[in-house]
Amino acid sequence: MARRGAWQSSKIVTGKSWAVLKENPYLFAFPIIGVVLSIIPLALLGVPALYFLEEDNNWLALAFAIVLAFGIQAFVTFPAAGLVASVDEELHGRDASVGRGMGAAFARFGPLVAWSGIQTVVSVLIGLVRGNGQGNIIGVLLRNVIAAAADVMWQLITFFVLPVMMIEKATPIQAIKTSSGLFKKQWGTQLAGGVRIGGLVALLVILPGAFIMGGGMALVLSDSNAVAFTGVVTAVIGFLVILLGALIINAMRGIYSVALYYYAKDGEVLGGFTGDELQSSVRLK
Repeated sequence: MARRGAWQSSKIVTGKSWAVLKENPYLFAFPIIGVVLSIIPLALLGVPALYFLEEDNNWLALAFAIVLAFGIQAFVTFPAAGLVASVDEELHGRDASVGRGMGAAFARFGPLVAWSGIQTVVSVLIGLVRGNGQGNIIGVLLRNVIAAAADVMWQLITFFVLPVMMIEKATPIQAIKTSSGLFKKQWGTQLAGGVRIGGLVALLVILPGAFIMGGGMALVLSDSNAVAFTGVVTAVIGFLVILLGALIINAMRGIYSVALYYYAKDGEVLGGFTGDELQSSVRLK
């Protein structure tokens, strides 16, 4: 019954987040902008990082990789912040647009750059805990478990950071403290691992996309050039389906983060959600 309740909760909040997105389709542009912009640091820094890695200059390769991670994080963070700003306007009955949302994000340029830096540092530290997969199997398994738990907890306690930074105009450190405090105030400390959002999209879009991509990659191994070409096309289609699903989930997650933020802060219910749905969206032990 617990599992059925978890799935039902995810389906409801996903459906209502989708309704907001469908009513305001321009919101979908923000995660797309994030993906497109992230290509810039990938193109500028990814090649040098691979070059130095190939030349066994590991320190320079690592330096370029860290800067690359920061660049991608920053280029993804600004559209995400713009999405939060626009959702805040829409949920309160005020008109917004992509331009206004991005303008609001760039008005918070310094704090968002600082937040991107914090995110990058945390990602690097979690990566160091995870290690490179070398060593005895028990040690590798333990490191991966610890790293995964740290990543989940970090994502959870910082879930409200962008809403707090954009709506309350807080600094990143203040936003982290506020985000963590909101979870503790509303749901206590018995958090088990996440906010339920997007499960239905993952099942109906991302999973089939993964099967399509896997089937295409299998065809690529064929001795026939025609079949191999078909496999490449199929794999690309599967990848695009997965990307579409991920973009939809990111957009809905941004919508839901704002609705959940207002509920956690002062019990305000927005976006067609109910208090029970918002309360049950966080998984407890």
